[in-house]
Amino acid sequence: MKVENVKLGINNSNPVKQQRAYKYSFTGTIPNKAANLNMKEEIKTFMPPIIKGMKKVSDNMGEVQNILINAIGTGLVAPIFIKWNPLSKTDEDTRTYSAWRQPVSAVLAIVTQVGVTIPFNRMIDRLANNGYYDENYNKTLFQDKSYIEKIIKHQYPYATKNQISQMVKQKMTAQQDNLIRMIKEDKIVMNKDNGQTFEMSEKNYRKLQEDVIDSKLADANAELKKCNEITIPKKIQRAEYYRNNTQEAREIFQKLSDKLNGTSAPSEVRKEVKNLKKLHKNKDPELISIFNEILERRGNNTKDLKTAIKAKLDGILRDIDFYTTEHTLTSKEEVVEFVKNWETEKRINPINSEINVLNKMKEMVTKKESMSNIENYLDSVIEQDKGHRLAKFKFSKEISKLLQDRIKNNLKAHKQLTGLRVSLLILPLSCWLLNWTYPKFMDAVFPNLSNKKHPNEIKDLVNKANKQTEVKS
Repeated sequence: MKVENVKLGINNSNPVKQQRAYKYSFTGTIPNKAANLNMKEEIKTFMPPIIKGMKKVSDNMGEVQNILINAIGTGLVAPIFIKWNPLSKTDEDTRTYSAWRQPVSAVLAIVTQVGVTIPFNRMIDRLANNGYYDENYNKTLFQDKSYIEKIIKHQYPYATKNQISQMVKQKMTAQQDNLIRMIKEDKIVMNKDNGQTFEMSEKNYRKLQEDVIDSKLADANAELKKCNEITIPKKIQRAEYYRNNTQEAREIFQKLSDKLNGTSAPSEVRKEVKNLKKLHKNKDPELISIFNEILERRGNNTKDLKTAIKAKLDGILRDIDFYTTEHTLTSKEEVVEFVKNWETEKRINPINSEINVLNKMKEMVTKKESMSNIENYLDSVIEQDKGHRLAKFKFSKEISKLLQDRIKNNLKAHKQLTGLRVSLLILPLSCWLLNWTYPKFMDAVFPNLSNKKHPNEIKDLVNKANKQTEVKS
């Protein structure tokens, strides 16, 4: 098995004994957490515990989880319908005997299938990290944390837990930096398990570039469509309500804002909004829509809820002033024209600029221009407009992320397919094991039920009874 060479230095008053058999060499620094925020991780902090649990199950769903879920259904749900089946014409003992077969079958399925699937999954991970597979499944450029940790522990058996953790982070950072460097140079080189290397095909590399741009284009076009079909009509309707009901709107929402600022219980403000909603139910539907938007605000605790409601009320009051004081609109026609012009300048034009730049980048990819030329073009656009929508778009980094996600998804599908094949191969063994185990289990745990359901035993009892009758006669 080939392992990428790295060199690890540990600063400690008690130096760690180094082994000659391994000479690892890599450099890298741990990224600043504040400068590298992961939006998905940040969002998770606002999720309720049950949602976090469901998300974790979804993210980690694989062949093993499917086996466990099927086993739970087989062992817990199926027996209920077998035991208390109103359509069955068999006697209760027969149904009970059959029902107990399901939990036994579930346990054997877990033991046989999971017992084989887990080692296969681990073997696939090890092969992927070691370079056994081709570019569609090769993880040598971004090896798993557990794989790197195992190697470092082998090299430094006397290293502390913190030292190992630090070295693992350095290695993973170095791998990410190295991958992005390769992308910038238009040459992604992966390792093989025999010590050799191979370059990712240009076709697949260019496909990664195109897919990153296409994904960004799809988001921009969807946002543009939303602006034209939803946002602008909604803002026109809202602005027209504020124009026609300026005094009423300002009075209602200023009172709500004052009440919220003077209380530590935002639930009281929610109650007040509900009362206002009932009171004004026959007035302009737009007012009811605003009330609903306030009631839709959520928070994990009282403080968060108050913050959310305050942000909404502050926004409403700003909009009232914006449409009625900062800009005097005297007719609906003026409202329509103003909103369209404003949204075109503030939203639509920037989105169109983003789309144009992305299309230009895609054209450069099609012409097989170098990554440096493409990124230089993007940098020149941003240099002219610091607030451009693509100012934070890092093309190389997005390609790196997409490559890693695809290989991980490919491996996940490979594991599931391998697990299915393994399950089919061991199915005859599982059936034989069930047929052999179940009668013995019932004999030991439910002998009364078991005796009634053994055909051979019933036949012996009948024969014995016939012989006794013949002797008596």
